[in-house]
Amino acid sequence: MAEIKSNAETHSLATLLQQFFAHYLPTQRSLSRHTIRAYRDTFRLFLKFLFQRRHVVIDRVSFDDLAPEVVLSFLDHLEHERHNSVRSRNARLAAFRSLARFAVGQIGPDRLALCQRLLTLPSKRWIRPTLGFMNRSEMATVLDAISSQTWSGRRDRLFFSLLYNTGARVSEMLQLRAADHQARAVLLHGKGRKERTVPLWNTTARQLRQWVQSNRIAPDQLVFTNYRREPLSREGVAFRLKTAVQIASARCPSLCTKHVTPHTFRHTSAMHLLQAGVPLEVIALWLGHERPTTTHGYVQADLLLKQRCLDRLERPAQRRHPNSKFDDSRLLAFLEAV
Repeated sequence: MAEIKSNAETHSLATLLQQFFAHYLPTQRSLSRHTIRAYRDTFRLFLKFLFQRRHVVIDRVSFDDLAPEVVLSFLDHLEHERHNSVRSRNARLAAFRSLARFAVGQIGPDRLALCQRLLTLPSKRWIRPTLGFMNRSEMATVLDAISSQTWSGRRDRLFFSLLYNTGARVSEMLQLRAADHQARAVLLHGKGRKERTVPLWNTTARQLRQWVQSNRIAPDQLVFTNYRREPLSREGVAFRLKTAVQIASARCPSLCTKHVTPHTFRHTSAMHLLQAGVPLEVIALWLGHERPTTTHGYVQADLLLKQRCLDRLERPAQRRHPNSKFDDSRLLAFLEAV
């Protein structure tokens, strides 16, 4: 990697990005490969935007092209033309902020103001949707819709059964290796390099053991791959699930009103634990949440739990004074009806 020497090279975005991805993110920040890839995708989209909208030659992009108004225009493009969510927009903005923090120590003092302006770009507020989850009948229907007659069907059924059993993130399940299966439990490698061990049902543990044995998967090999022994992608998992949900919807009409994604299995696992009376602190450990408060969203989503809490309260008695002229007011009756 060439060192930054001249002032012109210092202001080259290409040079900064090379240092940013080759040294700063993996070495100094020690970020996970998933975060690094997300940042990479952000700048790939941004460079394409500069080329198509501003006719900038990619290899000649300078740090000045990161002007806040250009970045904001790019973020608006993601949200309105590529139909990214506000949450995704904010995640893309985080990549620019990280680059700006790195650039402070790499560029001349005349560009520090630009870095400061990038760092002060605000995230956009967004409405947090209610967590979506399936009830037990819907979950069973989806799993039953996956055929066990084919190799890929058996793989998919085991994959989604493990997602439900463990409440794992899709990324955690995709990197599961045979050595991570420990008798009646699996070792999950979570976000922030945090590991946790989650127990398995007897049936799930037996199916996982049989899958590893029948496919001769070595301890250091991935459990879930395609037929070419290549790692499964998130897109591939989403496609296989979409097919299963379409079949299941014909048997369970309530699924037609739900947006079921691989992450829905994680929410469903947490909700069923909550409904079974498992404390929130234990569920947070089970899911590998950074903060226990993250788990509170499941309480907000569980209408049945709220109804049980409401049933424990006595409705306050309303005192009425039938002889009072105040209560007999037609105006008050109208306002009560509004």
